[in-house]
Order: sequence, then structure tokens, then C-alpha cells
Amino acid sequence: MTAGSETRVMDDHSDLPARIDAAMVVRLLAHGLVSRRADVSLLHRVAAEVEALAAEVDASPARSRLEEMASNPRFAAALKSGTMSAVVEDGAFVDLFHDSPVSGSANPLSIGLRIRRENDQSVGTVTLAPGWEGAPGRGHGGVVAACVDETIGGLLPILGTMAFTGELTLRYRAPCPLGVPIEFRAWLVERDGRRLHIAASGTGPDGVFVESTALFIAVDIARLAEANSLLDEETDDASN
Repeated sequence: MTAGSETRVMDDHSDLPARIDAAMVVRLLAHGLVSRRADVSLLHRVAAEVEALAAEVDASPARSRLEEMASNPRFAAALKSGTMSAVVEDGAFVDLFHDSPVSGSANPLSIGLRIRRENDQSVGTVTLAPGWEGAPGRGHGGVVAACVDETIGGLLPILGTMAFTGELTLRYRAPCPLGVPIEFRAWLVERDGRRLHIAASGTGPDGVFVESTALFIAVDIARLAEANSLLDEETDDASN
């Protein structure tokens, strides 16, 4: 079974499983180049073959994430109902979008975070690979921050809203380990109108290594629906 077929897909694009498989292999190559002392001749071959493949991919038709999001049936249902809370069931994985640089299974640059719903919290799990090393033997602080931010992002559909990061504060309490499972957890502290006050933490085998507080600003889903309608009109105009 391929990686693509094991992944719950939220859309019906036929190329998605193949893109997920390709992204996984590219990630393996990238982390291998960081963690291995490969022979120079092999490195030259990798460069030549990947350059040729990159040229072929670049010649393919461009994608529009906005159009793909607008055509997603679950997202369309959320726009119609005015809430995102029904999108993610308890225990289910939260796919923010497949091309996310943090959790996207179809993004070859993805950190590989997997987010699931646990009651009223979002929980992100990942094992940081060699390419995400900062100081020797430690996860890069920026990668840790991205995982915290993404886990908080996974909380938003649980809260039934969409929002953007207004402020993110982190306190690094200990080194972030590499090569072992780590967990990020986010929860709502207080909601004041559009202002969402959220807390999060990151935990490894030796305990908490990061704590965070964040301010997110909620976005009216109705406005996204209006933007979606404008997109449909622009698409219709372009086709006429």
C-alpha cells in the first residue's frame, strides 16, 4: 500500500495520492543528503537527475490552491453552515491543507506534523528528521515554533472558526529532541469577540520543552463565502 492510499484525502483530485507519494520520497532524499556522507559521484548524479525531473515538473500546468479550496466539498459545507466545527470529528486527523509546509502530506518540504482532535484540544505529533536539526542533536527553534503555530491552527476548526496569527510567544524550557516522537498540544484559554487567546505546549520523552501563548484573530466565514462567490464569477468570466 502506498503512502498516498493510506492518507485520508479531503478532496477528489485524482493526482493527490501520487503527489503524496512523490513528496514522501523527496523528503527521504532531502533528509538523506543532510544526514549521510554520500560519494561525490552519487551527489553529482542526484543533482543531474533531480534537475531534469524538476524541469519536467515545472513544465506542467500551474495549480491554484484558492480554486482547489473552493471546490473542496467539506470546506464548501463549512461555508454554507457558517461554522468549521463539524469538519473534524473527535479523534480524527485535522488536515489543514495538503500542501502545508508544516503538516502537508503532499508537500516535499513538510515537517511531517500530524494533527488530530482530542475533545476540545488539538494534538500534533511528529518525529523530527535530521534535516530539522538546529544545534547538534536538537530540533531547530524555528521548526518548533512552526509546529506550535500549526497545532494551534488545527485547533481552529475544533473551535468552529477560521483565524490568523496575531501574536505568538514561546518559552523554550529544554532542548527539543530529534529522532523520537514529540507531541504538541493546544487549547483555548479565552475568547473575547474576535480575539482568541490560546495556549500550547510541546512535550518529549523528558517532559515539556516549549510553552506558548498566542493571540489569534477570528475571520468571518461569511466573508470567505463572498470571496468564494467572487472567485466563481471570475472563473465564469474567464471561460466566456
